[in-house]
Amino acid sequence: MRSKIPSFIMIPSLLSVIIFMFYVFFISYNHISYFTHPITIFFFIIITGLLYVLESINNLIFIRKLNFISKEERKKIFEENEGNYFYRFYRFIFYNSEKLNHDRVKKIDHGFDGIIELDNKIPMWWLHLFYLTIVFSAIYFFSYLLIDFSNPYKEYDITYKNQLKEIELFEKNTPQVTIKNAFFKKNLINSGKILFEENCATCHKSDGSGNIGPNLTDDYWINVKEKDLFKNIFYIIWNGSENNPTMRAFGNLGEIKGNDIEKISSYVYFINQKSKKPLSGKNPQGLKIKEWNKI
Repeated sequence: MRSKIPSFIMIPSLLSVIIFMFYVFFISYNHISYFTHPITIFFFIIITGLLYVLESINNLIFIRKLNFISKEERKKIFEENEGNYFYRFYRFIFYNSEKLNHDRVKKIDHGFDGIIELDNKIPMWWLHLFYLTIVFSAIYFFSYLLIDFSNPYKEYDITYKNQLKEIELFEKNTPQVTIKNAFFKKNLINSGKILFEENCATCHKSDGSGNIGPNLTDDYWINVKEKDLFKNIFYIIWNGSENNPTMRAFGNLGEIKGNDIEKISSYVYFINQKSKKPLSGKNPQGLKIKEWNKI
């Protein structure tokens, strides 16, 4: 007859397994919000009560069984149940139940080198860790086959859809910048540089010195639509260039959002106003403008 596992260990352990199963189910079908639903919480309360009733019945059965065993077996069980449970559990995990006795251990004689090897039992901690990996692999395998919990393709699909919803919500709650309320912001330069390299560097080079597109670091401008330099940059990115169809209307076409255009414009304005210009730049194109506000 085995020793009894205390109720304060058994009930929380079983309840944890049940909660984890529900968590796996809800997260697999993207219904994790149901996990904190009042009905789910009420269900867990009922389950806890049922586990307590079952554990009480189990205790009564254990006490009844004690009356049908010999005094020696009963004494052995009482001795096993003495002391702190967690200490007994620690000994069960890391130590063999039988005391090591080298006289009883099988000895393997190598013969030719005079070395005698003791054929000890596998350590309990290693054995339990091996059992744990088997249980984990079984749960993972059946989760992959039956639900979406461990399916990487389903997880990617769910995550992708959630990100699209978050982006849509963010854009709904964060109005996009227009040319009326767009201003140069120093804190947007670094993010604007990244966007510039992704969208504009092919024509203007990453430093803005110009390639097939004009040099953005000099004082010459082909398109002059605004009296303010920053707003003129924003206008061209949004509406494109009338003189060059290659410079299309990124904003009007919806290719780049207003907030991102403000970031790119901040970076272009920054490299244009820097005193240190690129060593080699494309030849000037357009009109030379020194003072924008006087146009």
